[in-house]
Amino acid sequence: MTIDKIIKKIKIYSTLSFLLPLIALNSCLLIYKFLGDTKPFPNFDWSQKNIVIPYDEYNYKVYNYKSHSFINCPKTLKKINIINADNETIPWIVGNDPLITNLLIEKKVKFVSINNDNKIDLTCSKHYPIFYYILKTFNSLESRIVKDLNKNLINFSKIKNPYLYGEVSISRTARDFPTVFIFKPLVILSAFLLFFYWLNNLRLFNQLKNNGNIVKFSYTFFYLGSLSCVFLMLHAIFLGVDFGSEFFIKIRRIIIILFIFFEISAQFFLTKNLYRYKKNIKQFFFPSILNLKILFVILMLFVTIISLAYLSFGDAQTSFKHILEWNYFTVLLIFYLLSRLLWK
Repeated sequence: MTIDKIIKKIKIYSTLSFLLPLIALNSCLLIYKFLGDTKPFPNFDWSQKNIVIPYDEYNYKVYNYKSHSFINCPKTLKKINIINADNETIPWIVGNDPLITNLLIEKKVKFVSINNDNKIDLTCSKHYPIFYYILKTFNSLESRIVKDLNKNLINFSKIKNPYLYGEVSISRTARDFPTVFIFKPLVILSAFLLFFYWLNNLRLFNQLKNNGNIVKFSYTFFYLGSLSCVFLMLHAIFLGVDFGSEFFIKIRRIIIILFIFFEISAQFFLTKNLYRYKKNIKQFFFPSILNLKILFVILMLFVTIISLAYLSFGDAQTSFKHILEWNYFTVLLIFYLLSRLLWK
């Protein structure tokens, strides 16, 4: 295989290794945020501005969670009133209202009136066109989400931006349905692609050696890179698995730490090889990108050491850990972006 063909493959695997994990991280974040910002609604005819229904029917639909829906929801907030046995309309105030409570106990509530408040209700999925379209198109997906929410099998909280505020961890956004079926396959696929990224870098140096461009080189980057792929795959496989064991939790932490260690180390030794023979192979890459890659490797080494030391011996808040996690793993992907830009 010629050097040009190997470089072409490296550029392809670099691009995919940059994009797929980035898509996995942020698609799970967006889905988590959407499901935290919205909620399923009772099965009423929300197209009506004013809904008046018997109390028993209202009560049944409100508490019959199986019939709730993300798709069938009101785009505006609603005022809820009750109509008692004397046909009096009384506002249903949220909270412990003694008057309403007594009327319910005495079974004097005849109807419930739901009126338009003319204020936007952002918990309705119709305000999020892309997600609304997906749920409307795939009814079984929506039914599964509603079902799991009602059984407390999944839980999504309202968040702003974990990159800035650290409200939630990466694993929390990716371990439940439906995000687990996005994150796991994409990360496992990324691990395979990363292996071929390292393999083709090895092939490139072997071909450069065969062509006489270089004399010898270190294989260390390939071994470390391959190990990083193994631990990345293990991390994805064990995501969402809970044996209720503190020992298992520690094992998962060790797995992600080993992934980071082998990944950073592999990039260091790969960059070291490139720098060592930069004059011999300068016709194949852009020197300015190599210099940038060297600076980035040094920066990531420094950040990794400081971060691990602080997390091990410092008293970091949970939100800080989450902020560090989101930004660290996103920035880590720049390794592959630089690899894509490095070669001519």
